[in-house]
Amino acid sequence: MGAQGPVPVSGTLIWYYAICPREAWLMGHAIEPWQDHERLALGRLLHETAYPKARREITLPGMRIDLIRQEGTALVIGEVKLSRGAHHAHRLQLGYYLMRLEAEGLQAKGELRYPHERRVQSLTLDDTLRQDVQAALEGLHQLLTQPQPPALERNPYCASCAYYGFCWVEEA
Repeated sequence: MGAQGPVPVSGTLIWYYAICPREAWLMGHAIEPWQDHERLALGRLLHETAYPKARREITLPGMRIDLIRQEGTALVIGEVKLSRGAHHAHRLQLGYYLMRLEAEGLQAKGELRYPHERRVQSLTLDDTLRQDVQAALEGLHQLLTQPQPPALERNPYCASCAYYGFCWVEEA
């Protein structure tokens, strides 16, 4: 943990929290994953090449939105992902962005885009999504105040995680 404490909450941190609380704690305490990890490199390549004609990536405090466009009078934001495997986490990340934009007076719709699967899922900020994001935020805030990361707990995402060598050093 840095001198100022955990890093500020972001959409990416919410995504990490939904995948693995230990991963979120590590990232939230500025312990960076291995940047040359294959999945991180694939994600960067996907973001650079998936939608060449779309307006890509805008960065606001706590948000790095992959795509943004105007559709009639509606603002549409999108997140580009490798696969739907962690759909619940993608939904929370995009829901967080929609809530943050709403708090700034901007109404937006969301899209989860999976270019390798040629799928797009529309997402609106309804009461269920709002409650799910709020619950994740509360859990994340509680997690980040802990002095130690949560205990190791293997999940289906461990093998492809950039923190694998950190968590499972004896197996790496």
